[in-house]
Amino acid sequence: MIHRKRTAALVTGLAIPGALAGTAYATPQATATSTYSGAPDKAMPTTPALSSTADTSDKNTTSKKTMRTVREGDTLWDIAAQQLGSGEDWQRLYGANADKVTDPDLIFPGQTLTVDSTDPKTTPPPTEKAKAPMPSPASKKDRARASVSGTLDGWIEQAREELRKNGDLVPSAAAIKARAMIESGGNPRAINLTDSNAAAGTPSKGLLQVIDPTFRAYRLKSLPDDPYDPVASICAGVRYANATYGSFEKIAYQAGGY
Repeated sequence: MIHRKRTAALVTGLAIPGALAGTAYATPQATATSTYSGAPDKAMPTTPALSSTADTSDKNTTSKKTMRTVREGDTLWDIAAQQLGSGEDWQRLYGANADKVTDPDLIFPGQTLTVDSTDPKTTPPPTEKAKAPMPSPASKKDRARASVSGTLDGWIEQAREELRKNGDLVPSAAAIKARAMIESGGNPRAINLTDSNAAAGTPSKGLLQVIDPTFRAYRLKSLPDDPYDPVASICAGVRYANATYGSFEKIAYQAGGY
């Protein structure tokens, strides 16, 4: 159950689809490479010195590392999509930061991540930790569900249909949307790390900011066991409010938590 909602921070991963002041981006650092003038496709250099320089030029590669500060709303998937060109490259991002990210679904605003955009063919071998099997920041099944419509309105309609099929009291779409915007700003990956629930070790998560014990008690078993799944979060929040207050509509528009 949620008492108050102040700040929603993202945990990524495809995680893991909000911001901190002073977000910084480090300047890319490139290692120097040796070159020599002349046509490289013609005669070989005639002195040992030039030959040595040419060999070094062939072996060296330019490092393309930058630093990225995690901002509210970020997931590893999103950062990989922005910085590496594809969300599917989240594992490269996770592997490069295995010393500071132990769970790909759990990153925090203010963390500084290393983004290595070097061609994967020249990327150094991963550490033993990075070689270990890595859980996805969101399973393909869950990500597919989230992308069925890809909008808050779409998730709400899916949730209302699931509630209807389960025989639950179904609130209006407008009521659910109003509560979702109050609780998470419409961000299905939101997490509150500042309130009393977080201090007790059970932070509020997802669209309707449901804590884990409440989510487990009220979720629909036909939906993913994931508080960040938008449809599952809506259904759990609605069923909790119906059971606690008699109707979700009674708390849909009130300020603060529910």
